[in-house]
Amino acid sequence: MLDSSFHDVPARAAAVPRIQPASAADVPFMVDAIVAGSRAGHFGCDCTRPDVVEGLWYQFQTVVSEGVTRLPGARDGAAGRAFVAQVGLATAGFAVLVEHRPGSWDERVEVFAMAVHPDFRRTGVGRQLLGHLMQHCRSALVYARVAPASVGMARLLKSCGFGLGAESEPGGLTLEYRRPG
Repeated sequence: MLDSSFHDVPARAAAVPRIQPASAADVPFMVDAIVAGSRAGHFGCDCTRPDVVEGLWYQFQTVVSEGVTRLPGARDGAAGRAFVAQVGLATAGFAVLVEHRPGSWDERVEVFAMAVHPDFRRTGVGRQLLGHLMQHCRSALVYARVAPASVGMARLLKSCGFGLGAESEPGGLTLEYRRPG
């Protein structure tokens, strides 16, 4: 099972992260982060299944190379953008924004996936990555679905102005940020 590159990161650095668009070279880190996070209950996908991991590879490669996502149903073909946070030479985290449905970039987008390597948690990398996402998109509504185990992610979102969303369900929390005016 994948996740080796997600764990082979140099120790914490004091440098400010550099946020940039993800490239094809970042896809292994992104997939490995999801696989590692799913084991801890942070993502709602079963990464013990090879077809799920293969699907993640395909989704992230498509977002990075074509700027679109391949999702089931009405979301198929929605625009997506992926970013990584670099600290020195290390990839410290990543985030993916996806339209709620094709053509809704200015109306509603989702923080589809976000992870910070354990060595860089509680260093401000997640806050800076989320801040970059919020600057990058000008959507009227930005939301994130948070797994119950993702207490740190929920805390980060709330500290950045996200509140409880209308689409929250048992077993998951939806937090949203509505732009003023």
